[in-house]
Amino acid sequence: MSKSAILSILLLAIFGAAAAWAVAFVTQRGTNSEAAPPKPLDRQRIVSLSPAVTETLFAIGAGPDVVGRTEWCDYPAEVAQLPVVGTSLTPSFESISRQHPTLIVGEATKDAPLSDFQRIAPTRLLAWLSLADICAGIRELGRLTGREDAAEKLAAIMDRRLRVPVPAAGPRVLLAMDGTPGQLKEVWFLRQNSIHGACLNAAGARNAVSEEFVGSSPNLSLERVIALDPDVIIVLTASTLSEAQRGQLLQDWRGLPMLKAVKADKVRVLDGREYYRNGPRIVELIDKLKAALE
Repeated sequence: MSKSAILSILLLAIFGAAAAWAVAFVTQRGTNSEAAPPKPLDRQRIVSLSPAVTETLFAIGAGPDVVGRTEWCDYPAEVAQLPVVGTSLTPSFESISRQHPTLIVGEATKDAPLSDFQRIAPTRLLAWLSLADICAGIRELGRLTGREDAAEKLAAIMDRRLRVPVPAAGPRVLLAMDGTPGQLKEVWFLRQNSIHGACLNAAGARNAVSEEFVGSSPNLSLERVIALDPDVIIVLTASTLSEAQRGQLLQDWRGLPMLKAVKADKVRVLDGREYYRNGPRIVELIDKLKAALE
């Protein structure tokens, strides 16, 4: 998967101040936040523009109401039978219209064409960056679909698993996004205030990138990585790697032998698209991170 595709999926999960501004910008433009929820017995026709939102809708029992998805929505398995309507940033308005939606839902991004969606159906673009955002989003999806009880239970589970303080003495971990094997020139990372940062804390570790290192985009030069000198480096890839690709990523990091993580053989690669889904399954990442830290 290309870096641009990954960034499109994860715009809110990886951008800091810029993403927060984007969320506020979209919210201020109006997302039908005051719209009354449908009656519980009403059958909705929902188009979901986010893999995390799609997964959440199915998790709270609203799966039968979903009539359209993005090309990135692949869980649960039954979504493969649903029509593809593009993505939130590159939607097919014709395909969306053909589904005759009563509700369009997705994640809030600065460049999402909200007004165009609203011409088709009532639209809610939800903040989906931090744990608080996601729990609020789950509850809002419950409200919109008449499944408040199921949504409240799901949000409570995620909150209980992930709302933990930053460990005082846990290892300092650089949580890196995958790059191109053989081309380690800069490092894109996952921020502390993202849901991935919460998973890292729940696994007993600290994010090596403190707020003072955060700029407008979540990337670090190799010189900055050397200055950070993390105890552990965990690379999350958005696709399943071959052994050759995995070996090349590890070899790339061995090109920085001055790092503590490299000296201690503490560079790990976790591959799988599910690591870039901020839906209910993200809690499974906690145990994966724990295992990688051993």
